[in-house]
Amino acid sequence: MIKVMLVDDEEMTRSGLREFISWEQLGLEVVGEAEDGEEALERFMLLRPEIVLCDVRMPRMDGITLAGKLKELAPDCKIIFLSGYSDVAYLKSAIKLQAVDYIEKPVQIHELEALLGRTAEEISKSREENSKLLQIRKALDENLAELTGKALKELFQLSSPADPGTERILEELFTLHGGFPREGKYICCVFTAREAAEWDLWEGQAIVEGKAQELLLLTAVMDGMGVVCFSIRSDSELERISLWLNRMLRKEDNQQAYSAGVGSICHHPAALGRSYREALKALQHRFYRGWNTSIWYSKLPQEGQLKQLLFDKQNYIRFEELLKQRDIDAAIDLLDQCVNDLVLFPSPDIDAVRTKLFRWYVAMTKLYPETMWEFENDELWSSVFVAGELYTIRNFMIRRLGIIKENMEIIGQPAEKSVIREVVKYIQANYDGDVSIASIAGHVYLTPTYLCILFKKEKGISINDYITQFRIEKAKQLLKDRKLKLYEIAGKVGYQDANYFAKVFRKLTGMNPSEFREKTEEGFL
Repeated sequence: MIKVMLVDDEEMTRSGLREFISWEQLGLEVVGEAEDGEEALERFMLLRPEIVLCDVRMPRMDGITLAGKLKELAPDCKIIFLSGYSDVAYLKSAIKLQAVDYIEKPVQIHELEALLGRTAEEISKSREENSKLLQIRKALDENLAELTGKALKELFQLSSPADPGTERILEELFTLHGGFPREGKYICCVFTAREAAEWDLWEGQAIVEGKAQELLLLTAVMDGMGVVCFSIRSDSELERISLWLNRMLRKEDNQQAYSAGVGSICHHPAALGRSYREALKALQHRFYRGWNTSIWYSKLPQEGQLKQLLFDKQNYIRFEELLKQRDIDAAIDLLDQCVNDLVLFPSPDIDAVRTKLFRWYVAMTKLYPETMWEFENDELWSSVFVAGELYTIRNFMIRRLGIIKENMEIIGQPAEKSVIREVVKYIQANYDGDVSIASIAGHVYLTPTYLCILFKKEKGISINDYITQFRIEKAKQLLKDRKLKLYEIAGKVGYQDANYFAKVFRKLTGMNPSEFREKTEEGFL
């Protein structure tokens, strides 16, 4: 229904209009009334009618003044004036205000109904057109990122402005993004996420804050990565982009880790493909820089500057010799020296770096097989050496070298698998908190499923059962202290729910915590 408001200082006129006009048949509904312009203005703000049937002459605020204010608030509102014969001057003003029409008093019902019918039809038609436009706009908005991404892919394949299809692609981008500049300087940024990401953050101008907003050119999602292209007027504006990148990548409310690669400046849209490819190359250096960093292609070391100690065969031989000599501290120092060298002089062949580091690790396991366990190589290659960054791999190898050193110091003790000992140590250090299989698996660089199988095979008990047993043993010790309440003991051994703690305790010991405490004091336990 189309909403109507009646405005007239005469109650008889308003009641006559309410009673004698076939509102429902016309698809109209009277939602409110007012005695003068001021009251009408107040009620309009609440009711938002689409048609105002308004007297011309009224106290406090006349119909013409009211109409002017309504047109400012709601330009699409239709205003029909009720006028007397002597209101000709007023009606000239009404024409200027683009009022729909006017009806002379005394009102002829059939004339007013005909006018209201035409007005309602006009509003309905306008509604339908607006609805279609909204649907088109919504469909365009939903597909804008996809269409932009498709056009950008074509643009990035161009090698020069003279390439066939350049004008067509630019025209398509101009249609999708009216602000697309045909001339100037351009630069491309590419974003990646540690885990699969919803790239809504990067699919619109809302991603760019502050002064960097003025430089935004295009945003899209391509091959699972966010792509942002900027148009800049001078090299000095690169500072804006740099500051924006730092803010975006280090936001406290980021749900996961991101990194960005930035290409170099180009001087024609057709050259953006080069900047895009450079950004991808820069992004690969996340392996050396880690997450939440922006890496600029122009600041990467040139090929001629590169030298990597890791690829020197003599260093590998030296590493093996140190391991054979049981000089683990020196082996750790050599590994760190090679890793730090890679940070200063990063190799562009990151796969080769991963392979070399894995070879060093295999040398460790061949000389000290007790630090290995069944099928470890395949598991570690995929979970650490392929997926990890440089310092993740370095930390893993340093930890394993530490285990080798620790094994050397253990004399006359059972030689337990190193990873299981590491798991046990982790549980014993974290049992009072939220220790989980996922956190343990992350600590020893194994998948949770494989860790559970390995632990059960070595210890004959599941990880969860081991955690529970260890917690209950700790609880037994704490129960000897009468000053501690039962809920405090529950919290100290990792249970936030005291009732659940009591249930677990009874299941393992056959008695409630309070019963255990009493029997301990009486000397029965």
